Amino acid sequence: MRIPAMLAAAAAFAAGAVAQDKITLTNGDVLTGTIKSMADGKVIINSPALGDVTVPIEKVGDMTTAAQVKLATKSGDMLQRRLLGIENGNLKMEGETTSLALANLGQINPPEKGEPEWTGALKVNGLYATGNTDRKAGGLALDASRRSDMDRISFDAAWDYGQDKQIDAVTGDREWTLTQRRTGAGLKYDYFLSKRWYALATARGLGDTLAQLDLRFTGAAGLGYTWIEDGATTFLTEVGLSYLTESYRTDAPSVEYIAARVAYKLTHQFSATSRLAHGVEAFPSIESANDSYLQAKTEVVTSLTKSMLASLAHVFDYDNTPAPGQERGDHRVLLSVGWSF
Repeated sequence: MRIPAMLAAAAAFAAGAVAQDKITLTNGDVLTGTIKSMADGKVIINSPALGDVTVPIEKVGDMTTAAQVKLATKSGDMLQRRLLGIENGNLKMEGETTSLALANLGQINPPEKGEPEWTGALKVNGLYATGNTDRKAGGLALDASRRSDMDRISFDAAWDYGQDKQIDAVTGDREWTLTQRRTGAGLKYDYFLSKRWYALATARGLGDTLAQLDLRFTGAAGLGYTWIEDGATTFLTEVGLSYLTESYRTDAPSVEYIAARVAYKLTHQFSATSRLAHGVEAFPSIESANDSYLQAKTEVVTSLTKSMLASLAHVFDYDNTPAPGQERGDHRVLLSVGWSF
């Protein structure tokens, strides 16, 4: 009875020894064990004798696996196949898709992606002056976004308030006078149709007391295209249709019209701690050439610590048909500090 048992144990040991992943290097050396992963052009194999060994993919002459591994291609596909070897620059695989160009192999056993998280920043600004000029002002701004492989959600909100002490024309006393009260918020949803194209829906509301604007509301839908997204620079353009309405704090009648929506956004990380963000969003009416609205924003953000930042922004609003007696253009320059999350 001992001989069959010994033969069975030997067979099991031999099967276990054979059932290993194998990497053959271009110099003829062979590594056996378990291929753990491949990313950034480097393969990691766990060898029972040597532990984790990292091998540049260009030094791999052949590669096989005992079981299926997950493969992520550079073109965005996900496969689960057993590797049968390398031939003429192609990775031979078991299954319906029998080969994959090594140049198109992005990762082996890529890490599992967690749930998408919200990121953004909360910024504050303020001023208090007394003496020849009595002034108090403050503001808050919040922006947040969440991105997954399927979609992207963006939200922003801002509030600005200011008062100056001015001489009352009747009493001659210096009284606090409102110089700024502005509140706005926007929400945008992007659904990715491909690596570059996406469908979008967006809505935004704004109230500005000094501009006699009770509410400006825009709701739009359209398409976007990402021209550049390389980790340092992102540039995208969007086009679609929008509904725009404006109601005023005066007796002037409200305005509403259907408009085109044309927008672009550029972000560039020009150092490890600083980035530039610039964007324009325009709403030219398709009903009347006189009606149009545009907002342009340019911002430089610098990280002060891991979570603290400073921001300098210029915002330009242009309304070709403002409330009666009001200017068409408004410029604002904001210096803020904030916290990222």
